Amino acid sequence: MCLKKVTNQNLDSNLKLLVTNEREILSEILIHIAEVERRKLYLTYGYCSLFEYLTKRIGYANGSAQRRIDAARLSFDAPDVIEKLESGELNLAQVSLLQKSIREVQASSKTKIEPQVKEDLVEKLSNKSFTESEVLVSQALNIKPKEYTKTMHQKDESIRLEITFTKVQWAKLVKMRELLSNSLPYGNSWDQVLEYVSESVIQKKDKSQVVTKKSTVDREKVNKESNSSSFKPEYPVKVARKVIPRVVQRKIFQRDQCCQYKDKNTGKQCESKWRLTIDHIRPVWAGGGNTSENLRVLCANHNREIYRQQAYLSQI
Repeated sequence: MCLKKVTNQNLDSNLKLLVTNEREILSEILIHIAEVERRKLYLTYGYCSLFEYLTKRIGYANGSAQRRIDAARLSFDAPDVIEKLESGELNLAQVSLLQKSIREVQASSKTKIEPQVKEDLVEKLSNKSFTESEVLVSQALNIKPKEYTKTMHQKDESIRLEITFTKVQWAKLVKMRELLSNSLPYGNSWDQVLEYVSESVIQKKDKSQVVTKKSTVDREKVNKESNSSSFKPEYPVKVARKVIPRVVQRKIFQRDQCCQYKDKNTGKQCESKWRLTIDHIRPVWAGGGNTSENLRVLCANHNREIYRQQAYLSQI
């Protein structure tokens, strides 16, 4: 199927319709899995468990099979879960989170979670994000926070670290990661973020570290080459761009704080805080200046997309 000539509006509408159909099919699949479980049909076909049946006979990947098993089994005590998955009020990730938590609580407390509790939780989790669901489930089932720090040395000599942060600490870490997003455009995983911060602290605080002149010269050389007249941008620049004063940049970042891109049809704003940049609303080639009224914050992806559109218009 070639979709290159399909309009944006039709592509969006078709995708939403396909997702609706997918959820309807999912609900039918879950009803079938629940009936297979009720009949213990997998035993008839020579499989010792529903999981083995779904992975080896039906062909599901391990994770996909377990998520569907969780949803099908939850439907025995909370029938509304099927309807909510079909409507999109719930997703399989939330259901698996709930079922996994219930299993852990039942195993540790040696008590069974009542069906009414499960029904209430299904209702509470409706239209919630995964993060909100984690908090709700932990509170409802009284799951104690894991406060210990655990390190594990692995066979490739890497170290796996498990640590618990307070809500305030986590907010600070997320904010730090957002602020570093432009410094680490190709590696924003937590290990890369922590490595970057560690190197910065070591360079500033460790007096035994000696910064060689060669590395400094190399960085200056790269900067000069990237800013030299021989550097050719992807699209021709017709008007010299004046540098936006730092005081103005700070003012714009403080004012907007997140990506200001907004869909003209739906009014949906991006609001990403990842790899933020400053963009000219009226482009420089069209006479736009560096006034605060003509500047806005965009994430890197929307900035590139706007630039691509503007560059095309500038050549018409």
